[in-house]
Amino acid sequence: MQPLPLPADELDICLAPLRGVTGCAFREQFSRHFSGISRAVSPFISTVKGTRIKAALLDDIRPEKNARIPLIPQVIGKDPDELAVMLATFREMGFHHADLNVGCPWPMVVRRGRGAGLLPDSDRLRRMLDVGCAVMPGGFSIKTRLGLTTPDLLAQRMTLFNEYPLREMTIHPRTARQMYEGYVHLAEFAACLRLSRHRVVYNGDLRTVQDIQRLRVAFPQIKHWMIGRGIIADPFLPERLRGDQRPRDLARLRALMDDLLSVACEELHGEKPVLGRFKEYWSYLAPRLSRDGMLLRRIHLCHRIDEYRRVVNACFDASPEWIEAPHGIPEKDGCF
Repeated sequence: MQPLPLPADELDICLAPLRGVTGCAFREQFSRHFSGISRAVSPFISTVKGTRIKAALLDDIRPEKNARIPLIPQVIGKDPDELAVMLATFREMGFHHADLNVGCPWPMVVRRGRGAGLLPDSDRLRRMLDVGCAVMPGGFSIKTRLGLTTPDLLAQRMTLFNEYPLREMTIHPRTARQMYEGYVHLAEFAACLRLSRHRVVYNGDLRTVQDIQRLRVAFPQIKHWMIGRGIIADPFLPERLRGDQRPRDLARLRALMDDLLSVACEELHGEKPVLGRFKEYWSYLAPRLSRDGMLLRRIHLCHRIDEYRRVVNACFDASPEWIEAPHGIPEKDGCF
């Protein structure tokens, strides 16, 4: 492995927007127990018809609830007028930056022409960019993918994106059809990187320190990294990317999960939604603490919060050995 081409303390690490996972509760509690994240992008907020935005829709991004990690709100939609209303509302809340989701791969979203479904419609995409850059001058960015079914569409759109003064572009080098499966397309990402005149943020399969080492050697111009699932699966990862080589203190992880549970019990109504949130958290985290998959199975069988607490407490009381994540970016995968 070649050395990192830049000092680790120059890394910009952005928490990715994972709907239902990296909301305000996670961002705030993570920052109380761990460090290393430079900023976060919120899970997307949908545009709405009319000129008034319901307060509940904005609750997750309220500045008073997001004091610990700088936050960039993300919006999803396809109507330029609705986008203008939402961005104006963000500005009224004190935000100077906002991100447009041009990459959500969920079929229901794509079929409606939102998220990654915006990419094929260059005329509508242009109108959205016109509005975004006008309402958020100097602070409008996008998060996107390489295409819908093939990884060449984004490169075709790069001329269009280059016409606008975007703050940055975050690129996840998969197609929408891939969802989160299969390898990222690094050759196509490299082509987009060469074409783009904007600052590019890399997002996708960053699970270990070695993943970013490999990508920084391949793409030394990249200094900005967005990580989502990798941080949920390993909350120590941002600190380790910045050079912390101490053994993982699982007492910190236990405290984080306990505090997240306390907040969820206050915010959510009923045991079912609380357990649903934590079953998703543990779908990422459990493989780091259990080799045979039984921990996640036991958690999925829980129907009451007290059952969940017993399973998780038994796991931590047993002082499990930390299991390193497999690399997300293979050293030689034919993509470079």
